[in-house]
Amino acid sequence: MGLSKSWLWLCFLLGVWTPQGNGKVYPRDIYRRTPKFRRAWTGVEANTGKNFGGWLLRILNSNGNFACGGAYYAPLLVITSANCIYPYRNSLEGATVEGTAVSKCDSENIAEIDTIQFPERFIYRKLYMDVAVVRLKEPIKGRLTEFIRLCTIKLQPTMRTVVFGWGFDSLEVQKPSPDPRNSSVTIISLKECRQKFGKKLALSSTSVCVRQPKNPRNCLYDGGSPMIYKRELCGVVSFGSQCQNTSYPGMFTNIIRVARFIKETEESIEAGYIFRSPRAKNKSPARMLRAPKVKKKVPVKIRTATTIAVIDTTKPTNVVKTTTIDPLESMVC
Repeated sequence: MGLSKSWLWLCFLLGVWTPQGNGKVYPRDIYRRTPKFRRAWTGVEANTGKNFGGWLLRILNSNGNFACGGAYYAPLLVITSANCIYPYRNSLEGATVEGTAVSKCDSENIAEIDTIQFPERFIYRKLYMDVAVVRLKEPIKGRLTEFIRLCTIKLQPTMRTVVFGWGFDSLEVQKPSPDPRNSSVTIISLKECRQKFGKKLALSSTSVCVRQPKNPRNCLYDGGSPMIYKRELCGVVSFGSQCQNTSYPGMFTNIIRVARFIKETEESIEAGYIFRSPRAKNKSPARMLRAPKVKKKVPVKIRTATTIAVIDTTKPTNVVKTTTIDPLESMVC
């Protein structure tokens, strides 16, 4: 029995308007007042293209070399490890932060570092309060760029989390990758962690330990790189174990334990209590090294839906076929 016309129209509308989970391309770049909730990462299933999320960042030193990993928290704020970024605190001229999710509409996705805020009780090469808030001069542009929420879940032993990195802190194991990688790890108790290290290292109340993968090549341990649980930032790589011997736990800063510092820093910046660095008169290296804008061909037809429904009239049942459109290919710059 053939399908009625009203049913066919219903299938057509569903085919056009039903979200397909192909990821999100934002209509415009981030600006200074972009609310965090409007660009919040909604999980791996929402990624567009080959990326782990528009919140994953690389911090580059003044020479353009990799320094630390980072997570995009707000338009001008990046979260990283204090131990990792501390050696660069006095040489910020030309230091930048770079996004890892790039679309064809992005001429650049890099921003210069303005200042770095450290907790008052942080001590270099110690684990307590090993977190830093990097303040940018301008937001990181990019139609795929987004923010990540701070952790709201207490980390417990046996929980599985995901860590990210490039391999720059484990050169003895393998060459670093130009693209980020990720790996799954398991949370262990601080008691078990202390037993593993013995007297070699003193853990702190702001630390959280994970059981490293047995294969060193699956170990990712770049300072400041994020650890996530579901859709939230729950840790950053701290000073400590690396990847030569994965029998030792990996140590991270527990974001829940340092969230107050992050939020108070954000509030102080918004209130004007923390000043920006003096503006240089000459053009900064990051601005001078911008790639020239390339004119891109604009499609004649603009498609706003994620799918197109095609009604096959050659068959008596009039079955509706749906063809998924790649949002990266269909986006208009």
